[in-house]
Amino acid sequence: MLQNVVPSRRNFLVGLGKFAAVAPLVPSLPWAATALAATPRDACPPPSAWKDLAAQVSGGVLTPLDPFFGDVCRPNNLRYGTLPMGIARCLKTEDVQAAIRWVKQQGLPFRVRSGGHNYAGYSATNGLLIDMSLMAGVEVLDKKNGIVRVKGGTINSLVYKELERLGRTITHGRCDAVGAAGFLLGGGIGFNMRRYGVASDLLRSTSLVTADGERHEADDKQDSGLYWACRGGAGGNFGINTDFTLQTFPVDTVSVCQLTWTKDQAGVVYDLLQRLPAAPDSFGSKINITLPSIQQRCQGVGSNVSILAQLHKTKGTSLKQIFGPLWERADKRTVHEDIPYWVAQDFLSEETFPYYYQEKSSYMHSARITRAAVDAMFEAAKAMPGTSMPVAFKFFQTGGVINDVKPDATAYVHRGYDWLFSVEMNWWQTSDPQGLIDENLAWQKDFYALANKTCSAIGAYQNFPDPTLDDWAGAYYGANYTRLREVKKQVDPDSFFNYGQGIKPI
Repeated sequence: MLQNVVPSRRNFLVGLGKFAAVAPLVPSLPWAATALAATPRDACPPPSAWKDLAAQVSGGVLTPLDPFFGDVCRPNNLRYGTLPMGIARCLKTEDVQAAIRWVKQQGLPFRVRSGGHNYAGYSATNGLLIDMSLMAGVEVLDKKNGIVRVKGGTINSLVYKELERLGRTITHGRCDAVGAAGFLLGGGIGFNMRRYGVASDLLRSTSLVTADGERHEADDKQDSGLYWACRGGAGGNFGINTDFTLQTFPVDTVSVCQLTWTKDQAGVVYDLLQRLPAAPDSFGSKINITLPSIQQRCQGVGSNVSILAQLHKTKGTSLKQIFGPLWERADKRTVHEDIPYWVAQDFLSEETFPYYYQEKSSYMHSARITRAAVDAMFEAAKAMPGTSMPVAFKFFQTGGVINDVKPDATAYVHRGYDWLFSVEMNWWQTSDPQGLIDENLAWQKDFYALANKTCSAIGAYQNFPDPTLDDWAGAYYGANYTRLREVKKQVDPDSFFNYGQGIKPI
């Protein structure tokens, strides 16, 4: 039994053999019960190999009998709750390099995780999980110009806390538990994106360890191709990013609101989709059409349309003016005007819990969204079989300065659009029978196809990975995919970093 070297934490490296002792863990990890059959126990490295790894990784190695194992390896999407053989907890770059050397020596599959929110489970593995969560923190590099360095395992909540202390902000999401690495590498959307660009537009440099175990500093002058690829090329493709240098912006007061409509819902959504793109770049919004669970239907709960919105101080403009007649038509309005920026984020933020889900996304131009198309979506929504959880289709407002950047200037190709559309499906495995889940996933697929066809939507957001996409490379990266493959060939010609929708070398 080897004691972990992390100070004040007693994590133990035990049960190494053939994982004969994994079974007692399963009752406390019901989401992982189906993963045991897929775990290659006969291929497990010998205890001496795990001992070697533990000696090289500052945060130690966790195995299934460790008391903290379930907390560390549990993903946000329980659909992909694969049990790893072990978890290497990295505290510094040298730990990452050691983990890469070790999996090469052992020929073991591996994945890298910061926050565990990969929608398609690409941060889960039945081999070694390289956990970055201990490599967390934010360092101020240039206070005057607002340049900060974010470590590779930092989650959003810590980024927000540090930026609040600085009186600064970036383009950020709403979920506290998302890993900053995955968020930044795939683009990164949020209420500030129309004003500052997607989060990857704010990336000034990044450090990463590539397949050869070497550390690279990538910016617009050195390793510029790799730097280009890291701004939208998605995580897990080119190496393990150990830190990110970002441009931040000073905060002031903002106005925020949530409006809800229950009547003429299709008309409201159509009017929002047509009206809001004309708002100033200082405005950001997300439209949500919530469809009730089976239980809620039985209680008489129907669908509703709601919007969350934020407006930075803009002379001569208010939230009420931006919404126009839609403001008075709302059944409910919650409004906070001219409040401190980070107080406003508490209103806008959401806390997510692990459950089962799938999301499908695409990009839309408001000019191509007709009233008939919106009516068709609402009509199709009535046919949703339903699960024990509510679901939704959503419109994240894009545009603004995002569209001032050329599609090939960074790997994030999705420029020139007004809306990022998505439709989610949520369920709870123990409450919803598999047949019902399959029916709902089939409905989701048909609904997505209908929305894309009627609204001439294209593409998909790489931070909402969808394993059912036929042409994921074209959807995520468009014309930039060829250049991404060239970068991949330069830094990882043998596809050491690979997953179901990983970029392939040219």
